[in-house]
Amino acid sequence: ESRGAGEIWIAETNSERRSTVSGAGNFRVFDPAEPGSGPKGGAIDLVVDAVGIEATRASASAAAKPGGVIVHIGLGQATGGLDIRRMTLQEITFIGTYTYTPTDFHDTAHAIFDGRLGALDWAEERPLEDGPGAFAEIHAGRVGAPKTILRP
Repeated sequence: ESRGAGEIWIAETNSERRSTVSGAGNFRVFDPAEPGSGPKGGAIDLVVDAVGIEATRASASAAAKPGGVIVHIGLGQATGGLDIRRMTLQEITFIGTYTYTPTDFHDTAHAIFDGRLGALDWAEERPLEDGPGAFAEIHAGRVGAPKTILRP
């Protein structure tokens, strides 16, 4: 919203995370596994795929509007999921990006400090030695926090 976005949709398969995210800001949160729960197909100007697996790329391909943009940052799987025919015929731009510049970090830090990204109280902190257990709980879908910070 800080950059002029009108409506932000977030896809999340974990019900605990959906609950956390829905309270974190002015977002529309949905389960991509539930048909009809998300945005109308072909209606999104900018889609960010932060997971990068076949299913999320397929969802991104379906969600992007004609002339829209898909930004791909997830590295989950190397191939699959893109509807290349639709992307070509409807002139959807696909951008892969991997790293961030010092300017990106600077701008993000200022957005956090200025409160433009909301409360950011949805992160969970744990001691570093709890790392293996934290990953096991995340993998099992028992963690509601989108991010876990491990502190030494």
